[in-house]
Amino acid sequence: MSKIKNEIKLTSKIMHDHFSTIASKYQSVRTLDTEPILHIKHRLDEKTNINMADVGCGDGRYSLEFLKIFDDSFYIHCVDYNENMLKSLETNLVEQNITNFCTRQGDANKLPLDTKSIDCIVTFNAIHHFDVPKFLSESLRSLNDDGRIFIYTRLRNQNAQSVWGKYFPLFTEMENRLYEFNELESHIKNADMKIHSTKTFEYSRTSSLDRLVHQAKNNHYSTFALYGEKLFGESLDTFQQNIENNFDDLEKISWTDGNTLIEIKN
Repeated sequence: MSKIKNEIKLTSKIMHDHFSTIASKYQSVRTLDTEPILHIKHRLDEKTNINMADVGCGDGRYSLEFLKIFDDSFYIHCVDYNENMLKSLETNLVEQNITNFCTRQGDANKLPLDTKSIDCIVTFNAIHHFDVPKFLSESLRSLNDDGRIFIYTRLRNQNAQSVWGKYFPLFTEMENRLYEFNELESHIKNADMKIHSTKTFEYSRTSSLDRLVHQAKNNHYSTFALYGEKLFGESLDTFQQNIENNFDDLEKISWTDGNTLIEIKN
């Protein structure tokens, strides 16, 4: 048990260092998907004066998109444990004269939110960093009686079908924190909550090999931070060779990414 705890602590430290380092350039190496944002907006159309929390908000890429599509009565609490990410978020939003937000540094497993104060909690590509039962329990405490949670994530099987899962050595083995749908479903049932709807999103991606190499070197996914320097270098070399062996045009490498959105009602 102590070995498992030590591994969890080590992974947590690696992730904290990773996100602290990447905060200033996060937007340049990550992909933002607007489709789930529009879908959530549609699901909330009957609500007014929405008080939302974006948990694991990072540098606020998704928070900003919500702020763009809702009116001034909308307010968002940007929650993340990483101070550098929140500083980057705040600087960006203040520069755009956005005021209907606040940043809250804190753990997703002990949310810095008042009891029954939130209409909607969203989390994008972050659930695998959380203790899911604790996050759900804290979300249930923080939500109003008719509140909702939206979890947007890539499942393990979706991760395996990405360009990284197919061609980057050990990528799926290194990324052992992701869930399958039935695992998340079990956690939700155990929290005495119900899945209201699910939606799968598929994205046709096209990139150059140079761009993919740039993303890997700059930790496009936090998974890359789990590789040691030597292993990462060897794996990157093999990845480039795998791409060259499987694609004729290295300027137009195409694949499909998949993500899942789960809507929960308490």
